[in-house]
Amino acid sequence: MIFDKSALQALSMDEAVWFDAFFYANVVPVFYVETLADLEKQVADGRTPEDVVGMLADKTPYNAVSNVHHRQLVLSELAGHRLDKPMAIHQPVIGAGDMKQATDGTVGLHVDEFPEAAALMRWRSHEFLEIERAAAKDWRAELAEHNPAHISDVLKNIVPTDVKISDLEQLKTFIDSFCSSADPEVLALALDVLAAPKDLRMVALHRWLSHGQPRLDRFAPYATHVFKVDLLFYLGIARGFISGERASNKVDMAYLYYLPFTMVFVSGDRLHHRTAPLFLRNMQTYLRVDELKPALRELDEHYDAFPQEIKDLGVLAIASYPPSDLENAVTRQWDIHMRRDWRDTAKLNEARLAEPRDQKADRRTVAELNQKLEEAQPVRDEQASIGARGPDYMIIQRQIPATKGKWRMISKEVEEAGRENQPSFGFDS
Repeated sequence: MIFDKSALQALSMDEAVWFDAFFYANVVPVFYVETLADLEKQVADGRTPEDVVGMLADKTPYNAVSNVHHRQLVLSELAGHRLDKPMAIHQPVIGAGDMKQATDGTVGLHVDEFPEAAALMRWRSHEFLEIERAAAKDWRAELAEHNPAHISDVLKNIVPTDVKISDLEQLKTFIDSFCSSADPEVLALALDVLAAPKDLRMVALHRWLSHGQPRLDRFAPYATHVFKVDLLFYLGIARGFISGERASNKVDMAYLYYLPFTMVFVSGDRLHHRTAPLFLRNMQTYLRVDELKPALRELDEHYDAFPQEIKDLGVLAIASYPPSDLENAVTRQWDIHMRRDWRDTAKLNEARLAEPRDQKADRRTVAELNQKLEEAQPVRDEQASIGARGPDYMIIQRQIPATKGKWRMISKEVEEAGRENQPSFGFDS
């Protein structure tokens, strides 16, 4: 799931716990920049900008990955690197990690803690580097100088005078048709709007010619997606569908650059309500935060009714799956995007909660995992080793708080063990 700042602002801390528990967050670069920029924002009396940023950082899911910046992906695709697979399965694109082979022959991606995640941990404690404060000031200044009028005037000429467009839906239909062209002038315009460097423009043009001058949306699907988002924004301003006066609208539109890499996008922003659904493909969902929030509150009430000894095990132990018998916005997303039998598995997990934990087996599992980490060796030829199916496993190092809101995230035993055996690793298989 991708979320914007407005979504987190709408959630209570306890609701954010269940948001973290049941969705695998893809935290996009614009979220970090937008959150950090609040250091330069005027806030209500009795609060400081540091309080606001710290609260947002605290609500941000720990179970998250950081997506590669859209511009890096655009330039990489224009140079010839394909993004078809992550776009097809709506998977985040991460730039960190080393490929290693375990002693059992499996090949995995080993990811140290994301730098962005480490920054969030500092922000939670109101610890900000001077370079971050400077970046926040620069970002606010850039927004204040934002003037989309020039590029809007240039682009509005691409719409023929006899084409009638009365809303954003019709505008998006025209943009889709425009970008399905094999006209070299369309490719040139896309490279202009995407601000491709001169040397890369030559590379992209040579590749396009050598591939038989294909349609733009087939030649560079992701770059075309970003181009389409920009076209909708600037042409929408030119036709009065989107306000060009609000500098924050450009920031909000930047979240849409990352839609190919998510199953679900949740937001409380009105511009997102109008634009995000226009870019979704099959098996993708736009979820308004006012739909999500009551579902998370229902989950909070559901788990709050558990016996204290069960709650003491921690959210990570008791909430691998949503409750099997609940029907709300969260479980509906699981019904759409996850395995069809997830409710059956959830029932088995719920039954196991009443059984005593096998602490000896737990310790053995952790020891086996640590041994796998220590003995894994770097892979030299990554492509040959991982094959078309991708890595066999992925291990991500994370820092997880013992408590969040009113909830214990991990048991006291795990908390104490974590203090004794730093660093600790969470893993996704």
